[in-house]
Amino acid sequence: MRSSPVVLEILSHRFAAVVEEMAENIRRTSFSIFVKQTADFGTCLVTPDGEVFAAPRRISGNLMIGVPARAVIESLAPYAPGDVGLSNDPDATGGLVTHLPDLWAWQPLYVDGEIIAYALSFVHSSDIGGSVPSSIDWGHTDMHQEGLLIPPVRLLTAGERNQGVFDLVARNSRVPAQNLGDLEAQVAGLRTAQRRLSEIAETYGKDAVKAAIADLLDTASSRASSLLDSLEPGSYDFVDYVEGVERLEADGSRVTEVPPTRLALRLTVGEGRAHLDFTGTSPQVLEAINLHTGGEPGHYMLAFALVNWFYSQDKQIPYNSGLVRPLTAHLPPGSIVNPRPGAPCGVRAAVFFRIMDCVVGCLAQASPQKMAPGSGLVAIASISHVDLATGERKVSVGQPLTGGSGGRPGQPGLDGTSYMGGWLRNVPNEVLESDVPVLVEEYRYRRGSGGTGEQPGGDGLVVQIRSLEDDVTFVVRGLERLFYQPFGVAGGGPGAPGMATLNPGTPGERNLGRVGSITLRAGDVLRVETPGGGGLGSGSGEGLFDFGPARDSYDRRFPQELQQRLVHAVLGQVPSAKQAGIYRALYLRIDGAVGDGVVTPEILAETLDAAGLENLDTPRPPEEIPA
Repeated sequence: MRSSPVVLEILSHRFAAVVEEMAENIRRTSFSIFVKQTADFGTCLVTPDGEVFAAPRRISGNLMIGVPARAVIESLAPYAPGDVGLSNDPDATGGLVTHLPDLWAWQPLYVDGEIIAYALSFVHSSDIGGSVPSSIDWGHTDMHQEGLLIPPVRLLTAGERNQGVFDLVARNSRVPAQNLGDLEAQVAGLRTAQRRLSEIAETYGKDAVKAAIADLLDTASSRASSLLDSLEPGSYDFVDYVEGVERLEADGSRVTEVPPTRLALRLTVGEGRAHLDFTGTSPQVLEAINLHTGGEPGHYMLAFALVNWFYSQDKQIPYNSGLVRPLTAHLPPGSIVNPRPGAPCGVRAAVFFRIMDCVVGCLAQASPQKMAPGSGLVAIASISHVDLATGERKVSVGQPLTGGSGGRPGQPGLDGTSYMGGWLRNVPNEVLESDVPVLVEEYRYRRGSGGTGEQPGGDGLVVQIRSLEDDVTFVVRGLERLFYQPFGVAGGGPGAPGMATLNPGTPGERNLGRVGSITLRAGDVLRVETPGGGGLGSGSGEGLFDFGPARDSYDRRFPQELQQRLVHAVLGQVPSAKQAGIYRALYLRIDGAVGDGVVTPEILAETLDAAGLENLDTPRPPEEIPA
């Protein structure tokens, strides 16, 4: 320990105050409703090597632990005081950016002429261009459909604005004033960090500040390792799915149009370490749900559930990237969790949330203290319309549509709030109605939707919105758990699945499935019912999970071992550029061959043989795959 306990405690709180003030300044000075009201933004302080040593817990996105900052720091080096970088490019930032609407900015923080830290922030832009308002659509198949791509550039050079960069961001958006205002808010937040860190160093000295940063990271790592030692050593497996798309024919037969995306996790714990192995996870897919992690083992969208678990077990643990130091991971190249450059990624949160459920499923096996998963989604409805006064198209954001949380040890789940996106705030109905031509007819809890159990899951939400004009477009992203329910744990029942309906209770009523994009006429009604959380019981051993009938039926129809062999065959033998398309083609060929029957080893082998692929137990290393 380099610091005295007293100084370390004081500086820990001072660093936390800096990132909280950064976040508050962004919230108060931002322009867009999504940032100002929903708080979809984040701030943090990182070391010169790119480790987060301070992040907010009370405001903004609680997603900053494990942020990989090294690549962007190095991208613009060397720096001068007042430099500010900007990027929204997932590939160029090494997984710092995970989809294009997140505009990340960073600034070196100087003390006595030395860079001792960097301040980072992101805001989620309501629109960054692309083929649809809000820039995000599940059906995108190319990253360039998703909007403007900004490689790392200087937004400010030595404190002077690079006006061309500001103009570029504004010109490529349907809401230029909002984007410019949010960028200015980010710059204000970064300047706050420099001012406050200078004050801290002036009081305690540069060396004391640097020592405290290192000690806080080491302390978090040590305490996280101790918490991992409280788990039963061993390996624990769990599989879950991002839902696909199915169509019912007139004769009642089922046709798969988009396969489910398989997330397979083996969590191995022991000796103060945890290893997340995603072998058996689907190849990257054609749709925009790919999660760009840059292959980082402690990536914030892989580690979030474990970070939450650490904090729930030890409320005094330092909240920084030391928490992910005990984590390692195997992220198969070309898979949904480590896709090749250019993979579309707008709705990557669907995979992020499913990874969290996989971790919860593994922890339920490794820990005597269990919890059930939440609703499994945070769906965002973006609303666009043409302003009749100006003729310009406006883009705004409706409610963040989460569901209930899962049953907790000794407590029921929370209604309408999921640990997955609990930091997102609701938009007051009055604000939404004043910004876009809609009427919010219902906004309430969906009673009875939580899973049963000694500790029942929390209820989901019902949101019903009526369009007051023609040509009002809703783009709904991340609507999940419409088919596979949030699972119950240890004797608890699964939560109710979600549903989206157009014009409910009328002759034109239509189930919209995952929605995507829909344009409403005046008088049309969109009703979204979100899932409830899984219930928690007191059982253990066999039958630990209740997935509900739809998931049980799917696992019987396409056994896990055969699913894994299909994944291995594609990732282990198909060139990376063709994996997404070939995986889908093979899956649909198998699905069509069995109809309502069961996939057998023989059907799988015949399908792979016809495609010139071997039936592999394990995938080949990428370097052995022919180009």
